[in-house]
Amino acid sequence: MLYFLISIVFVVIMYLEVIKKGMPVKRWIVLAGLLGPVAWCLFNLHYRRALLRCNGRQACIWLP
Repeated sequence: MLYFLISIVFVVIMYLEVIKKGMPVKRWIVLAGLLGPVAWCLFNLHYRRALLRCNGRQACIWLP
């Protein structure tokens, strides 16, 4: 029961974060529902790698 509640909370959090960062919604919402908090770590890693791939390693990136 607790895992189900945590997953629901992370689905909502991930939905808001995915919309804010412009990543594919369905993929991350399903992962958040299945993995819970682990999906948050994977999302941040994937977003950072996509950002570096797009801008390059030598680019100056300001993330407030």
